[in-house]
Amino acid sequence: MNAVADNIPSTSRLVCGSTERRVLIATARFEIDESASHELERLLRQSIDWDMLISQSVIHGTAGLLLRHLSAIKEVADIPEDVFERLRSIYMRIAVSGMQQIANFQKVAQELSGLDVKVILLKGAALAESLYGDLGLRPMSDVDILIHEKDWPKICKVLESYQYRSYGKDLAPLPPKLTGYDIQAHIQLLSPTDTCLEFQFDLFTMGIGMLDIAGVWERARVLENDGAGVLVLCPEDQLLHLLVHANRHGCSRLKWLVDIAESLVNGDDVDWDLLESIARREKVTAIVYETLSHTERLLERELVDPLILQRFAPSKYQEIAWNILWPQKRLDEFSGRDEDGICFYFYRPFSGWNLFNFVLTGRIKDKLSYQARWIIPSLEWMSDTYGTPKSLKLLKYYPIRLADRIKGRNAQ
Repeated sequence: MNAVADNIPSTSRLVCGSTERRVLIATARFEIDESASHELERLLRQSIDWDMLISQSVIHGTAGLLLRHLSAIKEVADIPEDVFERLRSIYMRIAVSGMQQIANFQKVAQELSGLDVKVILLKGAALAESLYGDLGLRPMSDVDILIHEKDWPKICKVLESYQYRSYGKDLAPLPPKLTGYDIQAHIQLLSPTDTCLEFQFDLFTMGIGMLDIAGVWERARVLENDGAGVLVLCPEDQLLHLLVHANRHGCSRLKWLVDIAESLVNGDDVDWDLLESIARREKVTAIVYETLSHTERLLERELVDPLILQRFAPSKYQEIAWNILWPQKRLDEFSGRDEDGICFYFYRPFSGWNLFNFVLTGRIKDKLSYQARWIIPSLEWMSDTYGTPKSLKLLKYYPIRLADRIKGRNAQ
């Protein structure tokens, strides 16, 4: 989905402590002070593998920020002009792609507004202009949107009118829920002009629905200067969403950590009492603490008062589980484990990773009930899955399904 990255030759992974890595991290912020600027000048006097640095800045989504800060010191640093030409080209492609995606999203949003369908804009699309003020500084491979499940039929009709397709397939109704906490995995839809809209039904998508998704919608705010009824998350929900999302992907890309840092430094003030209340209700305090701590350590920035951060400190057992799942060395190398541990695998009831998940995010009773329902689902769910009319004849499929579960396969 990332057209910019596709045009950059692959290079080896950044080595911890290398000059290229230090430059990449030093420029991974919206503003740098005078002291940091002098340190960047010092780094640039060393031998730089510019191919490596540019390639990694694209992979990590910070090419625009790299261009911004190199341009600010070009008069005092010996930087090849070719570097600026390549970075400007990348920046322009990111900006044009962002404008195209936002414009196509706004068309859909305008149609949905007329149908009284509200949507919440998430992540890059919400931050690129409001936080960075420049689409070229925050690349996005898609537009992430939070929606109500009840609105899916209306949304489908609008998407069909714009010829959006889910990887060539027709849009379909959502499957019946297994339990009240069941959530549909995100749905990615592609337009004829390659705009990708990713629809989500839950803010965290960790395998089991949030306890208070209604609260997310109640706290959402109207996006300024938008006439399509588009909402954005409140600062507390936005920060939680950014933290959980970064962790779900092993903190493997700098842009996600920069989003977190810039939201804290340049975004709206966070009500830490409210954020703590939400995090405790949703059982993600350990994720908040560990991901914020890692972001501060990697970017070498104090983002949160230590006394406030300590309010989210994990238990001893959570700390042990975290260090097993995400050793600091792997996080520092941008190779943290992807989703395992933080996501509850309701469709893999015998997965060992669920044990770590129980320690990190709790809700064990809900999750065990979910697993039991996945093994022995309702007749309605079986009818939808097997394409057979709802009747007692479906009972013959239950032994097959149970065998598939034990073998770890999807029952189809």
